[in-house]
Amino acid sequence: MKQSLKISAFKDISAFLLAQIQQNEAIPLEIKYVKNADEAHEDLKTQQADMVLMSYDDTLSIALEDNYSDIAAFLPIHGGMLDLCGTLDLATGHKRVGIDTNTGYARALRRYLRYQYPNDQDYQQLVWITAGATNIRYEKLRDRQLDATLLNPPFSYLSDIHQIDSLVTVIGSYQGVVANLNQSWLNYHNHQSLLKQFIQSYQEIIDNMRQNPELTIQKLTDFYQISSQVATQINQRLWQSDGLNTAFKFDNSALAGTEAIFAEDTKIDVPSARSWILDLDLNSDRGQLRN
Repeated sequence: MKQSLKISAFKDISAFLLAQIQQNEAIPLEIKYVKNADEAHEDLKTQQADMVLMSYDDTLSIALEDNYSDIAAFLPIHGGMLDLCGTLDLATGHKRVGIDTNTGYARALRRYLRYQYPNDQDYQQLVWITAGATNIRYEKLRDRQLDATLLNPPFSYLSDIHQIDSLVTVIGSYQGVVANLNQSWLNYHNHQSLLKQFIQSYQEIIDNMRQNPELTIQKLTDFYQISSQVATQINQRLWQSDGLNTAFKFDNSALAGTEAIFAEDTKIDVPSARSWILDLDLNSDRGQLRN
């Protein structure tokens, strides 16, 4: 029996990507969808998961705020694909802003809303509500427990959701979700082999999705039980500048963009030597940490 890979992730587009790998049957996956970033952090630190998919900002939080030196981000997944959704209007009292936790995308949203509300008196009227992971916030927005929140595909394209604006217009180049592991996990040879199998399967999935848009749209339609029109919109967003990473290597400008937002929000200087980034060479026995 093949060894399985335990993954904790958010139930956004990551769920679709992981499902495609499962269907390939190249590597058994045990997938847990977390309720918030705190749970994802805990799963990594307590080794309840071999791999955790979360925002690069959360990687920075664990490495630099928690001083957890074992973390390594090894694969960029996407650039956020973040849209502010709902209704935000201080004059009509629509000011309840949902976030997951204070880390992650919340920092990017604070940067965005500071730009939208440069007057401090206006900005201070916003009511920040810790509301959980993307799928949970979508439900609360839909049920009008929130006025606005950040969503990404598929939730930002569902028929009961109103898109306000794309964040990329304000925050610029940004690294959203990355795959993380504990560096010490790679000390076991079978773990190295398992990771290579996952990366190779993941690369094949992304390449096939990009090269076969009609098949991708059909798979999105079936997986999310949505119309082909909505699936087409989601597919188009996947390949925009803030969409899925297709190079499988970290882009320095995207990392730097997220690091600048992190540093601005936390007042923590981000070292130029990124000890938490793992450059993997699939042809070698082990990847190398990039300095």
